[in-house]
Amino acid sequence: MADLRAYQPSFVAGELSPSLWGRVDIAKYGSGLQTALNLIIHAHGGASNRAGLEFIREVKNSAQAAGIIPFQFNTAQSYVLEFGNLYMRVYKNGGLVLAPDGVTPYELVTPYTAAEIADVVYGQEADVVYLTHQNHPPIKLGRTADNAWTLTVMTFLPGIVPPVLASAVATGNTSGKPGYIATTYQYVVSAIKADTGEESLKSNTKTCVNDLTLAGGINTVTWAAVAGADRYIVYRYDQGVFGYIGGTSGLSLADENITPDLSDTPQAGVNPFVGAGNYPAVSTFIEQRLAFGASLNNPQAVWLSQSANYENFGYSSPAKASDAVTFRVRARQVNSVRAMIALRGLMLLTSGAEWVVTGGTQADTIGPNAIKLDNQGYRGCASVQPIVVGNTVLFAQRLGGVIRDFTYDLTTGGYDGADLTILARHLFKGKSIKKWAYAQAPDSIVWVVLSDGSLVSLTYMKEQQVWAWTRHDSAGGFFEDVVCIEEGGEDTPYFLIRRTIGGVQRRYIERLHTRAMNTVADAFFVDSGLTYSGPPTAVLAGLGHLEGKTLSALCDGNVVLGLTVTGGSVTLPNPASLVHIGLPITATLQTLALDLGQMPGLGTVQGRMKSVAEVTLRVEQTRGIFIGPKDGGRGDPGLVEYKQRNTEAWGDAIQLYTGDIRITPAWDWNTHGSMVVKQFDPLPMTVLAIMPDVQVAK
Repeated sequence: MADLRAYQPSFVAGELSPSLWGRVDIAKYGSGLQTALNLIIHAHGGASNRAGLEFIREVKNSAQAAGIIPFQFNTAQSYVLEFGNLYMRVYKNGGLVLAPDGVTPYELVTPYTAAEIADVVYGQEADVVYLTHQNHPPIKLGRTADNAWTLTVMTFLPGIVPPVLASAVATGNTSGKPGYIATTYQYVVSAIKADTGEESLKSNTKTCVNDLTLAGGINTVTWAAVAGADRYIVYRYDQGVFGYIGGTSGLSLADENITPDLSDTPQAGVNPFVGAGNYPAVSTFIEQRLAFGASLNNPQAVWLSQSANYENFGYSSPAKASDAVTFRVRARQVNSVRAMIALRGLMLLTSGAEWVVTGGTQADTIGPNAIKLDNQGYRGCASVQPIVVGNTVLFAQRLGGVIRDFTYDLTTGGYDGADLTILARHLFKGKSIKKWAYAQAPDSIVWVVLSDGSLVSLTYMKEQQVWAWTRHDSAGGFFEDVVCIEEGGEDTPYFLIRRTIGGVQRRYIERLHTRAMNTVADAFFVDSGLTYSGPPTAVLAGLGHLEGKTLSALCDGNVVLGLTVTGGSVTLPNPASLVHIGLPITATLQTLALDLGQMPGLGTVQGRMKSVAEVTLRVEQTRGIFIGPKDGGRGDPGLVEYKQRNTEAWGDAIQLYTGDIRITPAWDWNTHGSMVVKQFDPLPMTVLAIMPDVQVAK
């Protein structure tokens, strides 16, 4: 018999696939877990039970599909937008925004049906979101106040109208002079918008007859003022095109035989997105241009607006550097553009390959005459929009439920990345990534909703070589969507969850509560939960959204279990003034089969009979731990609760503990030596390290 002390100092590999449970030869084994349920992994190595989900509101119509979109104007103005069948609602700071009457929910009519919402792609610039879907023209969503939003179908015209050309008159008429040749001169004028410098389309044409080649020949062009213009450009027809002859802030210009500059011509107005089949699927912003991609008729096409003029896709002939750009991704297969990202150029992720578009070696920026496409691989991208973490792109592959990181490699001069799901492939088998969102603060976590309604999370910090998967459940809830917005100094995930209440399907919007707390009474670790704060009371109402469900509660820091909602309310055993109540959450941390390397006189302990006599856990801000040699439910004799109370007055809530705790688990001889740590109660748990004392049979 050998007595040994094992030590697992971190859990930064997350939950590992069963196919890796024998791979003690890889570094990730020593920091991996067999089970990580309702846990988040911190980049510094510890594992915490996730906070609870706060109930916000049921969607307008639970019988139909819905979706949520984030809208972040600045750190103080962030919203979650609920899109349902032909409508949009607005949430701010965890509450539904009301109409000006202060009673009814604020609502906006949209063209998107319930079946289309999942495929709506959004791109935001300041106070405007551009929405795209292949069944509809691009739409601009604007905001002027919490309850003042507009949806505008984009027309893709310059932001200023052209002038009305009044006349072109031969004010210096040379007819009758020797050598006179009657020549017809044609003129057009455009206006320049004062605040943006954008040029309008050309005006109507005016003509006059003169011979400007003779001394004294002058043609005077006049036009009407245009609101918002501070300058006007005059063009004269020559050799088949209109060329630039001058600009002025006035309303007339005298042409004394100015030679037209045929390299500078008025723009032609273009709307590439007219008619069914021509509406783009995706959008982004790149180098001060608005970019669209992938219509039904042209799945490989990409359209870039004029520089700094997002809604102008006009062009000139010959082309100017600021003109709109149109091109197609030429490849071996017709692969639809599924995502566009501005990162060291324009990254195009298609259904069959990955590309980066730049201006090439001869230009710093993309332009009509400066386009270079470089292939970066042939993985293929799924329809879900990628996530950018720092300077790394995370994207879901078209097949296999694989997520890859995509980073520029200086040594190869291109993009490459790793398969981030290789260590936890069991979480994705037979599933696809449906929705996901990135919460940078406080823990750099990607929340991923899978096609079967399950939820997984990825703690990702590339610079520390940390990527750790955990999985989550919520009392049988089916996750449908997730977004993240900044609230209270953190990136807060909002979820759309389908629950069955009283045999009826309900769709709820719930947000992840912060784990920051001043005392144990602030801890929020229940799902679809609500908080009561006020005078002490034993009756809690307003719980109709969980009718018939059995709930857990934390009442002034004390755990109360087994509360059943009847008539929308529950009765507490004792009055309380601060109560967090909702569906119970069980968090499970299970270590892998114990491995100590090659031991002198023993060799490996893998497969040997062993027993854990005592376990030391290093914890932080923790209360309410159960531990044992195998998984089980509350009341299982194989799970032992750590009894924390020793010095507090009985009437006071037990406070959170940071430090080492020692537990003697249930006796058990087995070949794995793994330990299960569980949290059944609505209390915080953070495990920093686990140190079992092990007896190994020789």
